[in-house]
Amino acid sequence: MSLISDEKFREMLSQSGLKVRASYRPGEVCSVLGISPRTFWRLTEQYEIDPEGSGPRNPNSLDSYLLRSHRRVRYNEILSYLNRNNTYERRNSIDPRQMLLFE
Repeated sequence: MSLISDEKFREMLSQSGLKVRASYRPGEVCSVLGISPRTFWRLTEQYEIDPEGSGPRNPNSLDSYLLRSHRRVRYNEILSYLNRNNTYERRNSIDPRQMLLFE
């Protein structure tokens, strides 16, 4: 699994029409990750810190915080989530064998 670099993540944000910021609202996170609002809430509800402090207990969860009454997700957490879960890359990367389908 290759890691998603900061530069690649910035390009993903740009493609989603978002600027680089410290944190993002649920709809913006859904846009970047390509998930539904329901999935967003499930990911944030599943988040628990590992007792050993090595990260989340479930890698397929998303850390968030409340700002007044609004849920927010930090820039670094989205990038960390993408690197913990290669699902995005698996679904959206170009398979080198893809062009062979047209021969």
